[in-house]
Amino acid sequence: MAINYVLQKCNNEKSDNYGQFVARVRTLGLTTTEEVAEKIQKNASVKRSDVKAVLDELADVLTEKLADGFTVKLDGLGTFSPRIRAKYQAVTDENPYDVEENVKNVGVLFRPERKKTNGGTVQTLMPERKLKKYENYVQQSNATPEP
Repeated sequence: MAINYVLQKCNNEKSDNYGQFVARVRTLGLTTTEEVAEKIQKNASVKRSDVKAVLDELADVLTEKLADGFTVKLDGLGTFSPRIRAKYQAVTDENPYDVEENVKNVGVLFRPERKKTNGGTVQTLMPERKLKKYENYVQQSNATPEP
């Protein structure tokens, strides 16, 4: 399989790519936890309900650890870390820094695991870098492509 893409004109006037065409991913749809559990059940000797329970608990533990300020590394998957996004303005002195005023949002940063290869590094979740223009793609599953 390949990653589907479309060419899209950049309309962000602040971007260096303004007015130019850039490649954007087009997914084939959404895969749910239930579908992942079903696929794992087919590939392992574990019931779908057990897999689903473990995945649900994993989400709960990730949420708890991230909320407590920990970074979580899952071998073969990647690293999840708490993230603060500041507004574009900075302050010259840390004393008057107002978190409510200067922090845009708090979220999660995910960094996929990487492995070394002869040509550098590659993400373990995306070892192949095959791309296919979306207009040429013939749908091979019952997934509904996003617009």
